[in-house]
Amino acid sequence: MKTNTAIKEIKRRFLDLDDNLAIKDDVFTLSVSSEYPVSREYGQEILLHTKESINLERFSGGKAPVLWNHNPDEMIGTVVRSYLDGKKLKADIQFGSSEKAEQIRKDVEKGIIKNASIGYVIEDLKEDEEGRMVVTKFTPMELSLVSVPADPSVGFRSYQTPKGDKMAEPLKQIPDPENIQAIGNNWEEREYRAAALDFSVIEAAKGIASGRGLTGREAEVNREIEIQTGKRTQGFFVPKTGWSKRAYVAGTASAGGNLIATDLLADNFIEALRNRTVVGELGATYLPGLVGNVAIPRRSGDNTAYWIAGDNGDTITESTGTVDQVTMSPKTVAAYTKFSHLMKLQATPEIEQIIRNGFVAIIANAIDAAALNGSGSSNQPTGILNVSGIGSVAGGTNGAAADLDDFIDLKKEVSVDNADLSSCAYVTNAKVEAAIHKLKDSNGDYILSPYGAEVGSQQILSRKMEVTNNIPSNLSKGSGSNLSAILYGNFSDLYIGLFSELEILVDPYTDFAKGTTGLRAIQSLDINVAHPQSFAAMKDAIAA
Repeated sequence: MKTNTAIKEIKRRFLDLDDNLAIKDDVFTLSVSSEYPVSREYGQEILLHTKESINLERFSGGKAPVLWNHNPDEMIGTVVRSYLDGKKLKADIQFGSSEKAEQIRKDVEKGIIKNASIGYVIEDLKEDEEGRMVVTKFTPMELSLVSVPADPSVGFRSYQTPKGDKMAEPLKQIPDPENIQAIGNNWEEREYRAAALDFSVIEAAKGIASGRGLTGREAEVNREIEIQTGKRTQGFFVPKTGWSKRAYVAGTASAGGNLIATDLLADNFIEALRNRTVVGELGATYLPGLVGNVAIPRRSGDNTAYWIAGDNGDTITESTGTVDQVTMSPKTVAAYTKFSHLMKLQATPEIEQIIRNGFVAIIANAIDAAALNGSGSSNQPTGILNVSGIGSVAGGTNGAAADLDDFIDLKKEVSVDNADLSSCAYVTNAKVEAAIHKLKDSNGDYILSPYGAEVGSQQILSRKMEVTNNIPSNLSKGSGSNLSAILYGNFSDLYIGLFSELEILVDPYTDFAKGTTGLRAIQSLDINVAHPQSFAAMKDAIAA
């Protein structure tokens, strides 16, 4: 049996109440759970029912509430006590005196409400020989009466309270999920989103570096990511929604104002990448949440339309077009950085932002370079410049000085394939930018005003031009060397597929004597283009 590390999170399974209910007193005995298998995202889950496997500390003495439909605002009773009866967990519950509680009790007595649901926290689980996940330790947290059954092996019966016993004082409200260190098991549940938004990279890194591991919110969020993605890590994952703007107190510069960037991270990791990559700013299409190898259908050839007389004497020629696939498979990019005295860092929003900015900048630059000029070998994705089938503009046998004619020809190469849109853009490096802005007419006047717009706002032929040194300037052709590239295209046809959350591994040992902790960021992704005809490149521009 394979052991898996389990982190606390709230799970729920449903129970079918016995129709033959007889009420003799205020206390009802409910079969709370059994070893009946329940389907989860990660397979069949079985709760092991032994004295060692169930922590009943919370589920007795009035500590656990009975709710209506898991709503903390609708408490209808309390769990008086709980105990094992063979392979089933039983609980004695008592209804409260509120109008809602009385109504629910009557509906239970009449057999109208027939189902209940237990909320529990998994402490540990193992995978058995059949691939099922066996929960070897869990803690019941709350019980709810609901409307949807799933575990048919349990039932409901009445129980008579011994004379003199009093009902435990009902709880006014159940604790907030964050206070009991548990979140929902639904990928999009409010509890998970709230926890992810407050995820601390610093606290997670400090936990790993100290040897105690992840705790609290960071542990819960990572367990949820592991369940949903089926991936495990020796470090920790940063949730995509965990890159959001956090609460800042931006006072004077001396109080931390200088630490707050004006371009704060947006709502998630993808948006953060968009803000820091040329291809992202130009509209590259990000595909998050991919699992395994991916094949996206693509129409590579259109159907053909035919004119006919319409006199019932013509037949329409069949035309099916052609369809192929855009394929993507995980490639891994990793970046390594070091922090001095990590354990002394406070997880303030300002410091969090600096560290996050550093990780995003590293990963973003790697993605930018790969998207534009990835070799397709040595574990790299294939960048646009190396994609087979894009348009080509040649300067000369040994290269040629870049001029505006080259930009016109690049646009034409895309336009003749019906791929030129108003959102298309040029991308080149700083050398070419300088060379074309130095071009002058016969009167010695600049053809393009070098003062017309800042980088990122420049336009040529009514098309945006971005400048990045991830466009190579070390190409060769014939006897020409140190040649540069110029790229033009519709960047929404550039696909960047993300196969995982950003994973961070912590190394507190290599530079232990220096008090330095290494952090390695890992991201699995791939890059491809929807239509090669959407791009054209010149790879032999001479620009000093």
